[in-house]
Amino acid sequence: MIFSENTGSYSLNTTPLKSMTEFNSGLWLVLIGVNEIPPHIALISDGKYYSQSVRKVDCATLLERFLGAIERKQIPTLLVQFGSAAVGVQNIEPLQKIFRNLNPLNTSQETCLSPIKKFFTEQVCDEFGNINYVFELLATAESKGLITECVSLYCETTNSKSITLPKYTMAQIKNRINELSTKQQPLTT
Repeated sequence: MIFSENTGSYSLNTTPLKSMTEFNSGLWLVLIGVNEIPPHIALISDGKYYSQSVRKVDCATLLERFLGAIERKQIPTLLVQFGSAAVGVQNIEPLQKIFRNLNPLNTSQETCLSPIKKFFTEQVCDEFGNINYVFELLATAESKGLITECVSLYCETTNSKSITLPKYTMAQIKNRINELSTKQQPLTT
């Protein structure tokens, strides 16, 4: 079992990273800035990065740019691999279709998890349509045996190689989006 949870937190058992080239194949759910509440959520599919953030939308961005920023800034990040049974991993067209027309996040009801939720609902099963948080997505995936591995970058682990993160609310997500949106606004005098 890779994912577990209780009332106030969730945990992932991590394995050591063998090589950055691991991320060039398969489907990976990415939790960026796990030291923040909430972390940013994105996907990697066959070496391409997909993300919707306050700043921009990445659709099939080269993985080297993303990994370079993570490495340069040493951002605590978790990467959760999904087995090929989860999705037709070799077909990235559904991801491109979802991400290509997105706008950066603002104060709407959208979150960085929204396009990922849509992808999993369309490509895996309808049950993913009921999730609102990454820990719900991971719980559903774990119950279906879809998670194959979790790798941590720049994270502190316990002796058991488990990383525990706090659960959060929709209000905390919206506050974080608003906080980041405010930082993106140009200053006027």
